[in-house]
Amino acid sequence: MTRVATILLLSVLSLQAQQKPTAIVNVTLVPMDHDGIIEHQTVVVQGGRIKAIGPSRSLRLPTGSQQIDGRGKFLMPGLADMHVHFVREALPQNASFSAPTPFGRTPGIPASASSDHEHENTAYALMFLANGITTVRNMWGSETIDAFAKEIDLGRVPGPHVYSTGPITDGNPADWQSVRIVETSAQAEEAVRSDKKHGYVAIKVYGGLSRDAYAAIVAAARGEGLPVVGHIPASVGLEGVLAAHQDSIEHADSFLPSLQPEGTGVRGKSLADIVRDADFSKLPAIAQAVKAANSWVCPTLVVDDLPRTDATWLEEASFVPPAVFERYRTMYPNKTTDPRTTTRGRAVDLAIVSALHNSGVRLLLGTDTVKPGTLPGFSLHDELENFVAAGMTPYEAIRAGTADAAEFLNQGREFGVVAVGRRADLLLLNANPLEDVKNTSKITGVMASGRWLTADELTHQLATLRSSYRP
Repeated sequence: MTRVATILLLSVLSLQAQQKPTAIVNVTLVPMDHDGIIEHQTVVVQGGRIKAIGPSRSLRLPTGSQQIDGRGKFLMPGLADMHVHFVREALPQNASFSAPTPFGRTPGIPASASSDHEHENTAYALMFLANGITTVRNMWGSETIDAFAKEIDLGRVPGPHVYSTGPITDGNPADWQSVRIVETSAQAEEAVRSDKKHGYVAIKVYGGLSRDAYAAIVAAARGEGLPVVGHIPASVGLEGVLAAHQDSIEHADSFLPSLQPEGTGVRGKSLADIVRDADFSKLPAIAQAVKAANSWVCPTLVVDDLPRTDATWLEEASFVPPAVFERYRTMYPNKTTDPRTTTRGRAVDLAIVSALHNSGVRLLLGTDTVKPGTLPGFSLHDELENFVAAGMTPYEAIRAGTADAAEFLNQGREFGVVAVGRRADLLLLNANPLEDVKNTSKITGVMASGRWLTADELTHQLATLRSSYRP
């Protein structure tokens, strides 16, 4: 803990040194409120907000402002990963959670719970920030993560702004230990009230909810003005979720049951057969139905990636505390044989995203990190490439992780575009991301709530954090 505290202290000192106004001078804006750039602009930041934007030749800078040279560089909004899992406190193991699930994971305590959550969350947060991710939607809220998010907002820990859903809400039996089980209307109403009271941005539903419990959750959430997000309960299927106008559907593989040939379902089928039998001819009608329901989709295609062995990935993975991967290997023992990781699985994923996009379904950029083949921060750039591979332009892909993410969270006045009054969450790049989405990873520096950190500073902090993993 002493080494973690030292890392945090160095970060805080760096952040506190930047209380004076900052001006990014003579930069090319990528504002993300339209598909285009604006050259020779200066952006003034003060008090964590964008205070002024204008032509560099005429905009007057505040006295004593720190200046950042933007010549030849591109300034865009910070990215948002709309499906992540920070680490919650550990709970005792329940021996009744022992049988493997049909999707190749071992139930029990999820790997996103740990007694070392403070250390691990510090690593995750810094990895997000180093990759230009200044906002995340955490998909399993807890008081531990809420407290950590406050530390970030207070500038005590470097990291992204965190918007959390409530805890996973499932039926009985549940897929995971420590989820919230809802079986009755009274439990549904209490779950919604609790999430609303805690300030969570949505209630998250899971696949094992009964039809009545799901309906009760939706009714209670609508009464409280709380969005409903998450998986597709098997009891209602895609048709039921769309009839309820679920606000977001997570994961492209949630659509696999609906893609099975007419007259068949997933009961009794292996996952390999489910992936093999996916009928692409059904996609246009499905996508049109999702569009008509006004439901958003967060596909998280990158979650189907396997861990790589190349030097770049190993270097990036080395910033994650080793115990994290050990837990995920236990939780997903069959990952290397998962049919969703195959060429066929990838083709299904891309076809789903392509059909949704072509029908005008609103998409969110997300990774479901951490998982065996995903890393905080780094994997969001891979997901951007997945979106482009599915037929989206770089602008459309990036918008799913900037302006559209803010719109979905009803935070359009806070982040998502480079505009006066928005939170100063900014990403300074060496190349134009609208020409090649890979350029989002060519980072010169990151600004989070007005606090500026160069890429070199962030890399140094990551290396320092990694050194703390050694015994």
